[in-house]
Amino acid sequence: MREVKDVEVRKSEIIAAAKELFFNKGYEQTTTQDIVDALKISRGLLYYHFNSKEDILFWIVERQAEPMLAKLKIITYDESLSAKEKITDFLNSTVNTEPPDPKDSLVQDIVQSPENSFLMDKICHKLVYTMFGYFTHIINQGNNEGIFDVRYPEELSAFFMTAFSFVMNDSFFHQNNPDIATKYFMAFKDLLNQTLGSKEPLFEA
Repeated sequence: MREVKDVEVRKSEIIAAAKELFFNKGYEQTTTQDIVDALKISRGLLYYHFNSKEDILFWIVERQAEPMLAKLKIITYDESLSAKEKITDFLNSTVNTEPPDPKDSLVQDIVQSPENSFLMDKICHKLVYTMFGYFTHIINQGNNEGIFDVRYPEELSAFFMTAFSFVMNDSFFHQNNPDIATKYFMAFKDLLNQTLGSKEPLFEA
Protein backbone atom coordinates (compact mmCIF):
# COMPACT_ATOMS: atom_id res chain seq x y z
CA MET A 1 0.00 0.00 0.00
CA ARG A 2 1.37 3.43 -0.98
CA GLU A 3 2.31 5.62 1.96
CA VAL A 4 0.26 8.82 2.13
CA LYS A 5 2.05 11.70 3.81
CA ASP A 6 0.86 15.07 5.04
CA VAL A 7 1.07 17.76 2.36
CA GLU A 8 3.56 19.89 4.27
CA VAL A 9 5.71 16.88 5.11
CA ARG A 10 5.86 15.85 1.47
CA LYS A 11 6.61 19.42 0.36
CA SER A 12 9.44 19.61 2.88
CA GLU A 13 10.90 16.37 1.54
CA ILE A 14 10.75 17.61 -2.04
CA ILE A 15 12.34 20.94 -1.12
CA ALA A 16 15.14 19.23 0.84
CA ALA A 17 15.89 16.82 -2.01
CA ALA A 18 15.84 19.60 -4.61
CA LYS A 19 18.12 21.81 -2.52
CA GLU A 20 20.60 18.95 -2.14
CA LEU A 21 20.56 18.30 -5.89
CA PHE A 22 20.94 21.99 -6.73
CA PHE A 23 23.98 22.11 -4.44
CA ASN A 24 25.66 18.92 -5.67
CA LYS A 25 24.65 18.87 -9.33
CA GLY A 26 23.87 22.49 -10.13
CA TYR A 27 20.50 24.12 -10.65
CA GLU A 28 20.60 24.15 -14.44
CA GLN A 29 21.73 20.52 -14.59
CA THR A 30 19.07 19.29 -12.16
CA THR A 31 15.82 18.05 -13.71
CA THR A 32 12.46 17.29 -12.15
CA GLN A 33 13.18 13.65 -13.00
CA ASP A 34 16.28 13.82 -10.79
CA ILE A 35 14.10 14.98 -7.91
CA VAL A 36 11.53 12.25 -8.59
CA ASP A 37 14.29 9.62 -8.65
CA ALA A 38 15.91 10.90 -5.46
CA LEU A 39 12.65 10.63 -3.54
CA LYS A 40 11.35 7.54 -5.35
CA ILE A 41 7.99 9.18 -5.98
CA SER A 42 5.87 9.52 -9.09
CA ARG A 43 6.16 12.51 -11.41
CA GLY A 44 2.46 13.14 -10.83
CA LEU A 45 3.02 13.44 -7.09
CA LEU A 46 5.79 15.98 -7.65
CA TYR A 47 3.56 18.08 -9.90
CA TYR A 48 0.71 17.82 -7.42
CA HIS A 49 2.82 19.90 -5.02
CA PHE A 50 4.92 22.03 -7.38
CA ASN A 51 4.32 23.27 -10.91
CA SER A 52 7.97 23.30 -11.98
CA LYS A 53 11.59 23.40 -10.88
CA GLU A 54 11.30 27.19 -10.72
CA ASP A 55 8.32 26.83 -8.40
CA ILE A 56 10.41 24.68 -6.05
CA LEU A 57 13.18 27.28 -6.07
CA PHE A 58 10.66 30.00 -5.17
CA TRP A 59 9.44 27.94 -2.22
CA ILE A 60 13.02 27.40 -1.02
CA VAL A 61 13.66 31.15 -1.00
CA GLU A 62 10.33 31.80 0.70
CA ARG A 63 11.26 29.42 3.49
CA GLN A 64 14.61 31.12 3.93
CA ALA A 65 12.83 34.46 4.36
CA GLU A 66 10.23 33.18 6.85
CA PRO A 67 12.35 33.58 10.04
CA MET A 68 13.21 37.18 9.16
CA LEU A 69 9.60 38.09 8.35
CA ALA A 70 8.40 36.43 11.55
CA LYS A 71 10.90 38.50 13.54
CA LEU A 72 9.80 41.70 11.80
CA LYS A 73 6.19 40.95 12.70
CA ILE A 74 7.06 40.48 16.37
CA ILE A 75 8.99 43.76 16.42
CA THR A 76 6.19 45.65 14.66
CA TYR A 77 3.48 44.69 17.13
CA ASP A 78 5.56 44.70 20.33
CA GLU A 79 3.72 47.26 22.47
CA SER A 80 6.72 47.67 24.78
CA LEU A 81 8.84 49.25 22.04
CA SER A 82 8.77 52.84 20.87
CA ALA A 83 8.59 53.58 17.15
CA LYS A 84 12.24 54.68 17.19
CA GLU A 85 13.27 51.38 18.78
CA LYS A 86 11.18 49.46 16.27
CA ILE A 87 12.77 51.21 13.29
CA THR A 88 16.25 50.32 14.57
CA ASP A 89 15.35 46.71 15.39
CA PHE A 90 13.44 46.35 12.13
CA LEU A 91 16.40 47.27 9.96
CA ASN A 92 18.94 45.36 12.02
CA SER A 93 16.78 42.24 11.70
CA THR A 94 17.09 42.35 7.92
CA VAL A 95 20.85 41.93 8.19
CA ASN A 96 22.12 38.40 8.68
CA THR A 97 25.29 38.46 10.78
CA GLU A 98 25.60 34.67 10.95
CA PRO A 99 27.96 32.89 8.53
CA PRO A 100 25.79 31.85 5.56
CA ASP A 101 25.03 28.19 4.91
CA PRO A 102 26.80 27.31 1.61
CA LYS A 103 23.54 25.84 0.29
CA ASP A 104 21.65 29.05 1.12
CA SER A 105 24.36 31.13 -0.57
CA LEU A 106 24.07 28.93 -3.65
CA VAL A 107 20.30 29.43 -3.75
CA GLN A 108 20.84 33.20 -3.56
CA ASP A 109 23.27 33.03 -6.48
CA ILE A 110 20.81 30.94 -8.50
CA VAL A 111 17.96 33.38 -7.91
CA GLN A 112 20.11 36.37 -8.82
CA SER A 113 21.24 34.89 -12.14
CA PRO A 114 19.93 36.70 -15.26
CA GLU A 115 18.00 33.58 -16.26
CA ASN A 116 15.91 33.87 -13.09
CA SER A 117 15.26 37.62 -13.14
CA PHE A 118 11.48 37.07 -13.22
CA LEU A 119 11.71 34.87 -10.14
CA MET A 120 13.83 37.46 -8.33
CA ASP A 121 11.24 40.09 -9.16
CA LYS A 122 8.46 37.87 -7.80
CA ILE A 123 10.34 37.24 -4.55
CA CYS A 124 11.14 40.91 -3.99
CA HIS A 125 7.52 41.88 -4.58
CA LYS A 126 6.37 39.40 -1.95
CA LEU A 127 8.89 40.76 0.55
CA VAL A 128 7.85 44.34 -0.23
CA TYR A 129 4.14 43.67 0.28
CA THR A 130 4.75 42.08 3.68
CA MET A 131 7.33 44.58 4.94
CA PHE A 132 5.27 47.51 3.65
CA GLY A 133 2.43 46.73 6.04
CA TYR A 134 4.75 46.41 9.01
CA PHE A 135 6.67 49.59 8.22
CA THR A 136 3.46 51.58 7.77
CA HIS A 137 2.32 50.47 11.22
CA ILE A 138 5.60 51.65 12.76
CA ILE A 139 5.50 55.03 11.02
CA ASN A 140 1.91 55.58 12.16
CA GLN A 141 2.98 54.75 15.70
CA GLY A 142 5.81 57.28 15.43
CA ASN A 143 3.37 59.93 14.22
CA ASN A 144 1.06 59.20 17.15
CA GLU A 145 3.97 59.37 19.58
CA GLY A 146 4.97 62.74 18.13
CA ILE A 147 8.47 61.64 17.19
CA PHE A 148 7.84 61.39 13.42
CA ASP A 149 6.21 63.88 11.12
CA VAL A 150 5.18 61.88 8.06
CA ARG A 151 2.27 63.18 6.00
CA TYR A 152 1.78 60.05 3.88
CA PRO A 153 2.80 56.98 5.95
CA GLU A 154 1.55 54.29 3.55
CA GLU A 155 2.95 55.93 0.45
CA LEU A 156 6.32 56.61 2.07
CA SER A 157 6.49 53.02 3.32
CA ALA A 158 5.82 51.76 -0.20
CA PHE A 159 8.76 53.77 -1.56
CA PHE A 160 11.06 52.83 1.32
CA MET A 161 10.37 49.10 1.31
CA THR A 162 10.45 48.80 -2.48
CA ALA A 163 13.80 50.56 -2.72
CA PHE A 164 15.24 48.71 0.26
CA SER A 165 14.15 45.24 -0.87
CA PHE A 166 15.15 45.56 -4.51
CA VAL A 167 18.50 47.26 -3.90
CA MET A 168 19.63 45.04 -1.02
CA ASN A 169 18.55 41.86 -2.83
CA ASP A 170 19.97 42.73 -6.24
CA SER A 171 23.66 41.95 -6.69
CA PHE A 172 23.81 44.52 -9.52
CA PHE A 173 24.10 47.23 -6.87
CA HIS A 174 26.50 45.63 -4.40
CA GLN A 175 28.10 42.73 -6.35
CA ASN A 176 27.61 40.57 -3.24
CA ASN A 177 30.39 42.60 -1.64
CA PRO A 178 29.73 43.10 2.11
CA ASP A 179 31.56 46.44 2.21
CA ILE A 180 29.54 47.88 -0.66
CA ALA A 181 26.31 46.44 0.74
CA THR A 182 27.08 48.12 4.08
CA LYS A 183 27.39 51.49 2.32
CA TYR A 184 23.94 51.04 0.78
CA PHE A 185 22.56 50.06 4.18
CA MET A 186 24.06 53.16 5.80
CA ALA A 187 22.71 55.32 2.96
CA PHE A 188 19.24 53.96 3.66
CA LYS A 189 19.58 54.81 7.35
CA ASP A 190 20.67 58.32 6.40
CA LEU A 191 17.63 58.63 4.15
CA LEU A 192 15.36 57.61 7.04
CA ASN A 193 16.97 60.20 9.31
CA GLN A 194 16.21 62.92 6.77
CA THR A 195 12.75 61.81 5.72
CA LEU A 196 10.83 60.71 8.82
CA GLY A 197 10.99 64.15 10.40
CA SER A 198 12.32 62.76 13.66
CA LYS A 199 13.25 65.37 16.25
CA GLU A 200 16.27 63.25 17.14
CA PRO A 201 18.36 61.23 14.66
CA LEU A 202 17.22 57.62 14.50
CA PHE A 203 20.70 56.40 13.70
CA GLU A 204 24.22 57.67 14.25
CA ALA A 205 25.78 59.23 11.17
